[in-house]
Amino acid sequence: MQENQSTFKRLMDNFLSLTALQGINMLIPLITFPYLVRVLGVDQFGVFSFIMAVMLYAEIITDYGFNLSATKHISINRDNPTKINEIFSSVIMIKAVMSLLFFLFLLLLIATVDKFSQDGSLYVYAYGLILGQVLFPVWFFQGIEKMRYITILNALSKIIFAVAIFIFVKSAEDLYLVFVFYSLGSLVAGIWAFKIATKKFGVYFSLQSKEHYLYYLKDAWYIFTSRIGVQLYQSVNIIILGFFASNAIVGYYSIVEKIVRAGGSIIASLPQAIYPYLAKLYKESIPMFYKRNTQVSFALLAIMIPLASLVYYYAPAILSVFTGGEPAEIIVSLLRILTPLLAITVFATHFTNILVVLDESKLLNNIIIIAGLLNLLLVYPVIHYFEVIGLAWLNLFIIGGAIIATKGYYIFFKFRKRDLRL
Repeated sequence: MQENQSTFKRLMDNFLSLTALQGINMLIPLITFPYLVRVLGVDQFGVFSFIMAVMLYAEIITDYGFNLSATKHISINRDNPTKINEIFSSVIMIKAVMSLLFFLFLLLLIATVDKFSQDGSLYVYAYGLILGQVLFPVWFFQGIEKMRYITILNALSKIIFAVAIFIFVKSAEDLYLVFVFYSLGSLVAGIWAFKIATKKFGVYFSLQSKEHYLYYLKDAWYIFTSRIGVQLYQSVNIIILGFFASNAIVGYYSIVEKIVRAGGSIIASLPQAIYPYLAKLYKESIPMFYKRNTQVSFALLAIMIPLASLVYYYAPAILSVFTGGEPAEIIVSLLRILTPLLAITVFATHFTNILVVLDESKLLNNIIIIAGLLNLLLVYPVIHYFEVIGLAWLNLFIIGGAIIATKGYYIFFKFRKRDLRL
């Protein structure tokens, strides 16, 4: 009984910490993005969104799937300091090398591609985001289930960033300052988090054998490629749209995506908070694991369906907050098309976590890669013939139909039947 209470208390602490983090991650953009749209203008906001889409690729590459694989290893070995140090050192080194390789590739793009060279300095200013992400061992704090540190550090960096935006960004010419503040906030949080991990929790960085690096690279490979696949139907759409549409259209589409993602993040902390618990539970009691998974899934639906309905109905009013006036008809249509994603995208995280727990990272990778390639195959003709409205429908089809439904089928039918011998 006491052990159950301790588990519940730990899970609630993690959930509340991550909920606070998600709340901050949602609130700060909701405060700053309307201001940025008005001060920078929709065109420059489109440039901002294009560069951030590129930075998202850099983040995915440098993270390399360690947000799940390293978290799992830390959670399982949390009572083994030697193993913890091996994991910590290996992951930090791999992430550092990945960030350097991407930066060199980015410099090549700036030197050879007009779309990148015209805003080359902005990419350099923005790259501090990636360096901060390399230093911030989120996976370590999640693995030891000390998520308060993630919340506090992220909150501090984002609040400082938001205050700086309102004080210093006053016109379209100040776009570079937005990236400078983003980078500074990320670097400060990363350095501070690294120091807490080493000083308070006793982990230390040391060079590891080649075998260790290769092991963790191989272990996270399918998670990494699946995350790359995710970007084949998320940020790549904005990048491709940027080559064939005006900055204003890119800005409209980006505003809608940010609203949908902000709404989805309201409850996204729940899957993340219970992930270490479910990883251990699957080893201890498979029937209880599937019972808890079902309960969590129904809870997510019960919360997100009413939220999606409200966003659909009040779409014009919500968008007026961002645009500062009567929203254009096209942006209202975009938001209403993508509104159903509010109710289902939270399962992207939850179902991904479940498949990793089930050691089905290869299947997860195949689902995401196939969906991403399908999107990549369709995105150009869809934009060419149906413009940005067609892109929104394609996004809904790929995420809702090709990905979430497929993951759900395997989890609730095939693997549940296999493990419980139904």
